[in-house]
Amino acid sequence: MLLLTEDQIQLFGSWWPAASVAGRGTSEGRSERTSDTLIIFVPGFTGHARVAAVRRLVVRLRRRADVFVIELRGHGRSGGLSAMGGPEVADVAAAVEWARRKGYPRVVTVGFSFGAAVALCHAAVRGGVDAVAAVSTPSRWFVRDTPSMRAVHVLIESLPGRLVARTFFKVRLAPITLAVPPSPLELMPAIAPTPVLLVHGLIDHYFPIEHPLALAAAAGDNATVWLEPDFAHAENRLPVRLADRLGRWLLEPGTP
Repeated sequence: MLLLTEDQIQLFGSWWPAASVAGRGTSEGRSERTSDTLIIFVPGFTGHARVAAVRRLVVRLRRRADVFVIELRGHGRSGGLSAMGGPEVADVAAAVEWARRKGYPRVVTVGFSFGAAVALCHAAVRGGVDAVAAVSTPSRWFVRDTPSMRAVHVLIESLPGRLVARTFFKVRLAPITLAVPPSPLELMPAIAPTPVLLVHGLIDHYFPIEHPLALAAAAGDNATVWLEPDFAHAENRLPVRLADRLGRWLLEPGTP
């Protein structure tokens, strides 16, 4: 289905009914509410609804609630250009507004890596969600702390890298700008009292654990942190048991 952001970017979203509802298939075309909670799934950089790792997690999350996967601007079937930061907050806002129009009493967001940072910023700047979970999130934009992130910046900052991003990852990038939007770390205190969950792998090769720890310190008592020893990074490496635990928390924040 298609959404329109406030800045007139057309986005693609996939709605998945809760698997526990008898007689419902996995069609992306229907949008009747089948649970009281909608989980808005915000994929990481290069992620979208047709990526196998995203679909694998949707299968786990929809055991508990309806799921809506938003394809951020410049990604997948959505229009616009990926700005790697601030404008994507409007994309999550469009999904939340759609959910409220559909009558969902509870709307929660879960983001992964870049999508996690966007979800946190949305919760701080726009609000309107009942809980937010951030998996493998950076605390700041454009960090180069690790070899993996330095490789990502070659992809987004060089002309050959941008060609690779468009050709192989189907990501269309906005022109490079020196403007840096407010970071999740700066905005973190504004999320309260909305419950926040920070999930991070101890073997994350993109962002070391200083990132979630800094975010937790900025959030104070409002944040819950799970540091997972057998988890690397984002959608591609999330263990099934951790995905199920994440689903339980999204329905009942505070669940260990």
